[in-house]
Amino acid sequence: MPNLSDIKIDHLPKFSDARGNLVVAEFCNYVPFPVVRLFYIHDVPINTIRGKHAHRRCRQYMICQTGRVIVEATDGTQTRKIELCSGQAVLIECGIFTSETYVDRDTVLLVLCDRPYDRDDYIESICEPKAKA
Repeated sequence: MPNLSDIKIDHLPKFSDARGNLVVAEFCNYVPFPVVRLFYIHDVPINTIRGKHAHRRCRQYMICQTGRVIVEATDGTQTRKIELCSGQAVLIECGIFTSETYVDRDTVLLVLCDRPYDRDDYIESICEPKAKA
């Protein structure tokens, strides 16, 4: 079973000069699975909460591209809040229930997944992960 204490923030390498910032994530160094799907969330009103679910089989690597997002993760027993800023990322294992609060107006969250979309993979109740994950 996934452990919340194993969740760590990855600080992706950033290269800055007069032309702007370049953030690099070599999948082989950060993402512990083959990426099958990606999606990103943007234009979210400040303090809006999204997510509010876990996955039975899908693993996700969440990358904050710009702005700030607070990822609240729980395994049904413990809860942990993780603030991600631009260029930071976190791996969410299956069975971990998360919700994401968008702190800044310009926040963009990119999510890499190891499985295609499957509505039946979603765990909607915070009580479910321990019982069915």
